[in-house]
Amino acid sequence: MSETERRADDAARAGATDPSRSILLQAPAGSGKTAVLTQRFLRLLCTVDEPQAILAITFTRKAAGEMRARVLRALRAEVADTEPCAQALRELAANALRHAAARGWKLLEDPGALRIQTIDSFNFWLASQLPVTAKAGGALSVDDRPEELYERAARTTLVEGEKDPDLAQDIELLFERLDNRWDHLEELLAQMLEQRAHWLRHVMGPDAGALRARMTASLRDLIGEALRNA
Repeated sequence: MSETERRADDAARAGATDPSRSILLQAPAGSGKTAVLTQRFLRLLCTVDEPQAILAITFTRKAAGEMRARVLRALRAEVADTEPCAQALRELAANALRHAAARGWKLLEDPGALRIQTIDSFNFWLASQLPVTAKAGGALSVDDRPEELYERAARTTLVEGEKDPDLAQDIELLFERLDNRWDHLEELLAQMLEQRAHWLRHVMGPDAGALRARMTASLRDLIGEALRNA
């Protein structure tokens, strides 16, 4: 890397830690993304009224654990000279601790105040805050194998839907189209629930006519392809 490229890289890394900017950080493995995000987190700690105001979300427990460990090592002044951006981490951690002391935080004694967690963990916390709205009741748990829950939800939808005057006619039409095969319809609904991220935003939209037109066009294409193949 030339000196010009190095300066540009340093500038990009410094810019990515600026809390006032919204950034998308993309880089290959081992290039120091976590170090940059750790610096950003520490800089944010100097700007908030409570540490819980910062939320760092990862996909895996391993990534969350690594991120938390790096932040805590910096706060505990345990940054090795060999770590990327070691001096910057030390300075940011010192600033964060001064900010914490001024507000009475005890980050080192209570690291749980740092919200660095997985998506599942955050969703679990969110649902726990709204037990009535979530219709959860009692204690919640995260299930790593939700297929049985999808099947149960599909079955309940069909049973309760037949009693609902707004849904009964639609469910009757579904059974008619699928030769009254309850098990097949339940299976299809369960599969749809598993892939709801792809279609839910369209179904929940305000324009039912647009959704109907889109589905009709899709069915027309499928039927046309089947007829051409025949």
